[in-house]
Amino acid sequence: MLRLLLLVELLGQSRCGPAHHNAILCNVLKSAVNQMDVIRKTARRLQPYDEEEAAEADDFLDTRLQSLPVIATTAAHLRTWKANESLSRLYANALAFRAHAEWLKAAAENVSLPSEAAGVAAVHLLRLANLVRTALIQMEVALPPPPPRPSLPAVLTAFEALRYSAEMSRRLGVFCGFSKRLVRHLRRVAACPSRR
Repeated sequence: MLRLLLLVELLGQSRCGPAHHNAILCNVLKSAVNQMDVIRKTARRLQPYDEEEAAEADDFLDTRLQSLPVIATTAAHLRTWKANESLSRLYANALAFRAHAEWLKAAAENVSLPSEAAGVAAVHLLRLANLVRTALIQMEVALPPPPPRPSLPAVLTAFEALRYSAEMSRRLGVFCGFSKRLVRHLRRVAACPSRR
């Protein structure tokens, strides 16, 4: 009788495991969405111009950091979306953007420009990467290796720093917008309760 009671107890605990596991995953994904909102707001502060001026200055200020991640935002990409691959890519991209934000912070300081927004972005990008890492562990997915440290240009003038800051602002906005859609989709697939 005692053995039977122990067996029933073990079976009861094993049934509760997936629900607990799912709750942790849902909380982590919710926190990731919140981090993306913070990063997006911070990215707007990286833009040295207001929206109207930015639209006029886009061609003039446009520069290309080849080492920034390219975010696939096409409908075809959404149709072929796979949770494991997309979260692994999100993890790597968050770390890559963080490296660029740290570089931009140092570059702004070197030419006597405000660097707080870049520093805040770097902190929240690391938090986002850690949350995605936790989600991957919860899903029992092998963690991808961190991306190699990018080779970034020297910034010699305030004008160059402003150009790179404007590009980071735009690219971080795209990254957060698309990544948020992916994470929300994963929350639906995981049957997470909707936010109220």
